[in-house]
Amino acid sequence: MQEVKIIPMIYDKAFKSILTSKEVRSYLIDIISDVIKIDKEEIRKNIVFKQNEHNLLGINEKRKTSDLIVEISYGVINLEMNKDWYDGLFDRNHEYISKIRENILKEEKRYNKLKKVIQINFDNFNIYKTEEIILKFEMMNEKGIREKVNIESYHVILPNARKKYYNEGIRNALVERLVIMTMEKEKELEELIEKNMELKPVGEKIIEISRDEELQGIYDRQEHERMVRNSIMATKLEDSYHKGVNKGIKESAKKMKLKNISIEDIIDITGLSKEEIEKL
Repeated sequence: MQEVKIIPMIYDKAFKSILTSKEVRSYLIDIISDVIKIDKEEIRKNIVFKQNEHNLLGINEKRKTSDLIVEISYGVINLEMNKDWYDGLFDRNHEYISKIRENILKEEKRYNKLKKVIQINFDNFNIYKTEEIILKFEMMNEKGIREKVNIESYHVILPNARKKYYNEGIRNALVERLVIMTMEKEKELEELIEKNMELKPVGEKIIEISRDEELQGIYDRQEHERMVRNSIMATKLEDSYHKGVNKGIKESAKKMKLKNISIEDIIDITGLSKEEIEKL
């Protein structure tokens, strides 16, 4: 039987499809509990899925949709899968926090009744250059005094989980729950499930959605777009590098001319032609 081309959970469509399915409800509860340190039974008894499409404030505002929003007694949790880093990504995600707070305020009408809003970012990159897997952020001053605002933000650094799993051989429950999000090979999934049967429903769901032709089409298109984008970026960086090097060489040659160093010596040192040097 031909091996399935896995669509990993780092893709939004897969992330949403898997975490909203009943078969992996326990996995979702485990993940939330791992990150925000809330009792699993407390989550299980109270979890409710909320609408993930945010209200528009004006006719010119673009539609904004979170990946997944759930509510528990502790507060409202926005879960976001961040596959790629770009400038403004976290500002966009924090806007979701504001949108959720606006919706809560419309329901409760009073600020003292506002529930806590928790943002959980699953980052497929390590922008913070940390060795930790989970980072918690709260608003506080330079002395560490927390501002009394019901907002928490977490960043789950998926590359660090992969590093611990593959490079350091650390196979605890948290690491395995996160690594399965990033797996792209059916064999890897099977090996992980054999060692941790609690993850079997997750693995089966990943394989199930990976067989979906529509999702496969979206996945293939996004992968193609990513490869083209990366190729264009690499070309631009290479061009910028060569332009920078050439500019630096010419600046050096210009200084040499000002110090009356001979044209022949400048040619030997910089590799520039006589015509290029004379134009400086």
